[in-house]
Amino acid sequence: MDSNRQFDVTSLGSTMIRLSVPSGERLETAPVYDVRTAGTESNTMVALSRMGFRTGWVSRLGDNPLGRRITREIGYHGVDTSSVIWTEDDRNELFFVEYGSSPRPIQVLYDRAHSAVSRIRQEEVDTDYLLRSSIVHLTGIFPALSDSCAAITEHVISAAKSAGVKVSFDVNYRGKLWSPVRAREVLTPLVSRADILIITREDADDVFDITGAPEEVAATCHKAFGVELAVLTLGAEGGIAFDGTEYYRCGGYDVDVVDRLGAGDCFAAGVLCGYLEGSLQTGMNYASAMAALKLGIRGDYFVSSRAEVETLMNSGGGREVGR
Repeated sequence: MDSNRQFDVTSLGSTMIRLSVPSGERLETAPVYDVRTAGTESNTMVALSRMGFRTGWVSRLGDNPLGRRITREIGYHGVDTSSVIWTEDDRNELFFVEYGSSPRPIQVLYDRAHSAVSRIRQEEVDTDYLLRSSIVHLTGIFPALSDSCAAITEHVISAAKSAGVKVSFDVNYRGKLWSPVRAREVLTPLVSRADILIITREDADDVFDITGAPEEVAATCHKAFGVELAVLTLGAEGGIAFDGTEYYRCGGYDVDVVDRLGAGDCFAAGVLCGYLEGSLQTGMNYASAMAALKLGIRGDYFVSSRAEVETLMNSGGGREVGR
């Protein structure tokens, strides 16, 4: 961590109102919806903040009760939202969640077209705010929202590189936002300027046609994009990272899954925790433990603590009763 900077990690992205139905209900017939807020970049900032790091998040929101709820819930966890851009002209994004039970998978329905954040303009974004940080964390979701979002992502990366600020990029491919071909076209030059790349095995295959054993995929991503660190997430199997010389691995935990959404963002946050603390292996250990804890928490946010993470890491699975 650099104590001379205002933040450890900042991010720019989209956060939505999340409406989910109880397990066993269908979206078309459910009588009630659980209302929360969620977005991959803010999820990651919340997790980092809960681990004790200084974080800031930037977006563009409709100035109404829903927009204010978004910033209030993110801010509750210690994330600075003072540079959020407000507009009275545009709407906030929504998404709907229907929990699956085998053989029916979880279903997500987006309502995010013509949103406030998709109409963000470069001159509105306080780039200097984002650069008051050791790391700027970006994802492949934001540039998928509009051409202006893609251009702003490129601008922020360029500014970060000029300012000596590290860039973390989580590919986070969403097939409901764009095709693999379009994603590859837009993301390749962005990822190639990042310092830290975080990608799932599925996204490496679907977007970049990179396949093989986990070690091969991590090494290929490291070389192909010229990043400092390539991190491959493997779902329940944990993950593997490669820095050009050494591999860093973490396994998974046995988990009773309550809510899968947000676990990948917690994994990314864990990696960044270790990077900031100077230990990539510790970061992978954090990542696995944080993702496992999140899977047992309703909602997208990491409502946990460093103490709980470290207890899980040290116990290898935790106690049945905490006492």
